Amino acid sequence: MGTKKAKNIVWGLCLAAVATFTFTACSKKDDPAPSANKITIKYTVTATGVSEMDNLDFSAQAGNHDASQYGAPVWKVNGDGQGNQDNVVVDDKKFLGSTKTYVLETVKAFDFGSLHVDCTNMDGEPIVLTYKAEINGQVQTNETATIVAGAGAYSKNFTYKGQ
Repeated sequence: MGTKKAKNIVWGLCLAAVATFTFTACSKKDDPAPSANKITIKYTVTATGVSEMDNLDFSAQAGNHDASQYGAPVWKVNGDGQGNQDNVVVDDKKFLGSTKTYVLETVKAFDFGSLHVDCTNMDGEPIVLTYKAEINGQVQTNETATIVAGAGAYSKNFTYKGQ
């Protein structure tokens, strides 16, 4: 009789534990609040004086706090969709041709975005970089930099988010 009573007690405790875990959940308060305002992003980047020996990257990223950008289009570069990439890069090879200006823009609004500019002029003429960030149609960043050969690396990072 003692064994049966012990089994009932254990069984009752197991049921109580299962019920506790079943009816206890995270509340909405525990989740991070979504950004109230999303942003559209448009970067216009120009580079002149780039040679095959130079290193240059304009890297753009956009996303949402819930990672909903994955598996969906994020960017257009000069009007062409870039598939499901949340990060796009325009590198020195792109500036060796006749196109010297690229427009990178989001296909919809996102919670945040960033622009990374990295340039090293290895030799030759000065490289002139011009880049502008428009967030929700308003210019947030508008800079020009001249990088002379052998001057070392030029690097800038910009982040933008909904207010």
